[in-house]
Amino acid sequence: MATCPRCKGHLTDAHRCPRSRVSVGAEIAGVGLAGGLAGLLVLAAFDPRGTAADMDVLAFTSGVLILIGWHRLVRR
Repeated sequence: MATCPRCKGHLTDAHRCPRSRVSVGAEIAGVGLAGGLAGLLVLAAFDPRGTAADMDVLAFTSGVLILIGWHRLVRR
């Protein structure tokens, strides 16, 4: 059986080389940043006067975790 010149895996009709750790990490970081910004935007939409100023970290963190989890679930 032939082998892939890039990853040295079995070269079948449905062969796809595995993605590098750097590209996976960059994708997760980008999705996390987008989720954090979305969390802050949701907080700003529900609290236009800024009375919940101490909720910024919670909104950012929950946005990051929710969007990364959703992205990994959909990506599989």
